[in-house]
Amino acid sequence: MRWLAAVAIGVAVTACGASTPSSRQTVTLDSRTLGFIDELARPTDAPTQRITGSLIMPKGVPAGAKVPAMVILHGGTGQGAQDWFYARLLNDWGIAALAVDSFGGRGISQTIYDQAAVSEASIIADAYAALDMLSADPRIDSQRIGVMGFSKGAGPALLASLERFRGRLAEGGNRFAVHVAFYPWCGFAFLDEAATGAPVLVLSGGRDRVTPAALCAGLTDRLKRDNPGLAIDMRVYPAGGHAFDYPHPYFRFVEKLPVRGNLPVRCFFTETEPNVFVERASNLKVTAASLRYALGLCSEPDPGAQAIYDEAGTKDALARIAALVRGSLLGPPTQPVTVGVSR
Repeated sequence: MRWLAAVAIGVAVTACGASTPSSRQTVTLDSRTLGFIDELARPTDAPTQRITGSLIMPKGVPAGAKVPAMVILHGGTGQGAQDWFYARLLNDWGIAALAVDSFGGRGISQTIYDQAAVSEASIIADAYAALDMLSADPRIDSQRIGVMGFSKGAGPALLASLERFRGRLAEGGNRFAVHVAFYPWCGFAFLDEAATGAPVLVLSGGRDRVTPAALCAGLTDRLKRDNPGLAIDMRVYPAGGHAFDYPHPYFRFVEKLPVRGNLPVRCFFTETEPNVFVERASNLKVTAASLRYALGLCSEPDPGAQAIYDEAGTKDALARIAALVRGSLLGPPTQPVTVGVSR
């Protein structure tokens, strides 16, 4: 048993009550490892990257029936209790969960002190690799697959809603039906921010100094402006810090935990011309080769940030997710979707 040893861009807690679901099926995904976001929108010779995921199917599905699914993208400390909590919750609602491991196949255990070790671009590629695999699974309804991410994985879950990435990465007409991002880092501005049209839900803590809500407010405002009619909802919970919903009784008891790591709290990458990005704080042109250096200039080591639990925010966030998946993945429910946080 390991108790809250490291907290950064996601809280790492493993304990007896937060074990990996025994019913999971380990699957392999063919993704790519990309050095920086510009490589997602231009030809690249990046080789295929073999990663794994855990597919957890809901119980009691009639033979031959197709169920909706959600891709889960983990935080910067890797897979853990948070992934399995939400996988079980989704299963309770009749939704399959595919928890992607973006680190293990790349030989990485965490990115809390080196955000360039696995880029957002690689995780977006992982998300679409998972979408394509699920779309080909006869047990899954290919029109009802969503993506959910936390911290390190939340930015990619949100950015996957941009058509520029779907068009580059998805097979055929595959697309996500919904995007849910818990406290994402939103440090990008693109020249083309046309959305796929799938609904988007962003959930942030007002006291989060790790992934500031203001960055995401700017992005969601631009998406609303550039995509009239897009169903995008951003909720900021004033009392919550980073990982405000983390599903562990100890966190809910102590309420606050320090967040350590080299955190990109001042970093912001602006696309100044197609596939050319400049980091705002340093005015440095950034490529895969210079990303680690650029992050070193704009990140803050141990900025005094905290993970702060917010019970009311957690309940509201879960209720909003339940309503969103009811409309986007489940359709009109035959039974009410119930929400619980006590597991």
